[in-house]
Amino acid sequence: DFLSILLLFLLYTLQGVPMGLASSIPLLLQERGASYTDQSVFSLVSWPFSLKLLWAPIVDGFYYPAFGRRKSWLIPVQFLCGFMMIMATSRINSMLGDSESRPDVRGLTTFFFLLYFLMATQDIAVDGWAIEILSRKNVGWASTCNAVGQALGNV
Repeated sequence: DFLSILLLFLLYTLQGVPMGLASSIPLLLQERGASYTDQSVFSLVSWPFSLKLLWAPIVDGFYYPAFGRRKSWLIPVQFLCGFMMIMATSRINSMLGDSESRPDVRGLTTFFFLLYFLMATQDIAVDGWAIEILSRKNVGWASTCNAVGQALGNV
């Protein structure tokens, strides 16, 4: 189970990276003069984790059998997340605004909401996979990997 635990730790750490980036945005918004209303709108980005139970049955039930139940979701989600983050590098500074322009809070909220949606989807798949790949006596390590991995990704 050691390699499985390492894989889970890696996947949970990857999950934490966009969440860590999103946690720094309110500070940047405040620094750039965004209103409290704008900052509260941005807080909507974390909703996908609270509402993931709504699409969890879809993630568990629909998959490409030749590829595997969990990999059918994990690999496309990781590619989409990576693609979105790479594409954002050219726009993030303009979305954050500067001394001459206000932050694009709607654009930032949409972008990070989609990232959180992808990470919540990955969380569904990884949680299910953890139960499948770990032996009964080591299933408890999944929550440790989740907590420590996401915390590390947030840094």
